[in-house]
Amino acid sequence: MLLAASARSTAEAPRVVGYFAAWSIYGRHYHVSDIPADLLTHVNYAFAQVTPAGQCASIDPHGDQVNFPQLRELKKRHPRLETLISVGGASHSGNFSRAASTAESRRALAESCVRFMKEAGFEGIDVDWEFPSGDVDKKSFTALLAELRTQLDMLEVAENKHYLLTVAGPAGPGRIANLELDKISASIDWINLMAYDFHMPSDPVTNFDAPLYPSSTGPGSPEQRASYNVDAAVNAYLAAGIAPAKLNLGVHFSGWGWRGVPKANHGLYQRSLGPAKGKWGAGVFDYREIKNRLLKHYARYWHRELLVPWLYNPARRIMISYEDPESLGRKAEYIKRRQLGGVMIWQLGADDERHSLLGALHARLRPSASSGLPRKRSNSCAAGFRAGCGALPSRSGSTPWPCGVPG
Repeated sequence: MLLAASARSTAEAPRVVGYFAAWSIYGRHYHVSDIPADLLTHVNYAFAQVTPAGQCASIDPHGDQVNFPQLRELKKRHPRLETLISVGGASHSGNFSRAASTAESRRALAESCVRFMKEAGFEGIDVDWEFPSGDVDKKSFTALLAELRTQLDMLEVAENKHYLLTVAGPAGPGRIANLELDKISASIDWINLMAYDFHMPSDPVTNFDAPLYPSSTGPGSPEQRASYNVDAAVNAYLAAGIAPAKLNLGVHFSGWGWRGVPKANHGLYQRSLGPAKGKWGAGVFDYREIKNRLLKHYARYWHRELLVPWLYNPARRIMISYEDPESLGRKAEYIKRRQLGGVMIWQLGADDERHSLLGALHARLRPSASSGLPRKRSNSCAAGFRAGCGALPSRSGSTPWPCGVPG
């Protein structure tokens, strides 16, 4: 039974896995009801945390109380959609190392994660430990995944239902080296390869977030140019023994921006003054903002070698590396050519109202499943938030956001 169930988890390929960021309901006003489930096979809910006591727990109970019931309703309307609870993330991985360090602590963490998954109504667990470091963490990570698989297998026997176990995998060569890829493959259903953030506004020189191929002219050493790109990361996982069908290529629906950028080469590969002021953080520009507000003021350029676009405004001296439907179409074709398992998206709330990025991926990866893009949700609070108007719970649960506050 378990072999058949495990085979089912890869037979769905090409997968379209989207992360729903729990905090999107606040500033971005992006809700579960906005998720275009027709265009997805899986939704990863980000995030649960590992507590100092080594337990899997909610980060935002108030938001989860709103989102979890809506996810269950979404699955009723889309029975083929599966959801996973993602544990960790960049801001909540600090307790993984200790919690995974002994057999006893791993068992306790795994039990609590499986319990969290079941009580919240998810079909799987996505481990997003950012990042294991050194030999001890490397072995602990492998052992933690094995323990989680054991716990999920016991649940499968009891319920005759397959539960998914996936991981978010790094793309940088230094971090890939801290994973025992040949050993973890047996425990997991697939890896979501975070094939972006190769270059960020913390870098002094402008560059690309997710170049598909290596640059022959960019800055950095030949070794860095050869390894800091999507194709190199995919090749590293495949060379380590990961089956192509177990690898989802991660893509980024937000771009990175630099300020104080000279106009030479239209701002590309130029020294900057640091991150540009973004709406959602230093240097962060969602595609929604890029399409709706910035494209009319910036010139778009295309890198024929790396197959990615960038924007530059010489008056504002800002350069932005981002993805658009054309570049994601190229990545979708790459996924098909390399026979990878599918695509992973960070994050759904950064797309525009017409789901242009997700639609471009879905149209190429799953054309036979296309049923047209869903219509834009009306500009009102999501169902379940209000009676009359009411208020949204704040991320901290203390100060509510009033309905209709512009995002």
